[in-house]
Amino acid sequence: MNDLCPVCNYKFEIETGFFFGAMYVSYSLSVAQMIASLVLFWWLIDLSPLRVFFIIVLVAFLLCTVNFKLSRSIWIYLFFRD
Repeated sequence: MNDLCPVCNYKFEIETGFFFGAMYVSYSLSVAQMIASLVLFWWLIDLSPLRVFFIIVLVAFLLCTVNFKLSRSIWIYLFFRD
């Protein structure tokens, strides 16, 4: 994530540890993605539990960087809306 906004030079790191709360947002996003994968691949497509487990692990691994950036954006938006 950039230290400064390329458009308006806003400093994203407000204070030390400000984005610590983004961990909880990231956790929530990950759990929602895992539950959606479980419902899709186990109940709707009817795959075996072992295959569903590996698919869920793969989905969590592939989306971890997306979750990191998205959770920080959501967290900062909660405090600084115009």
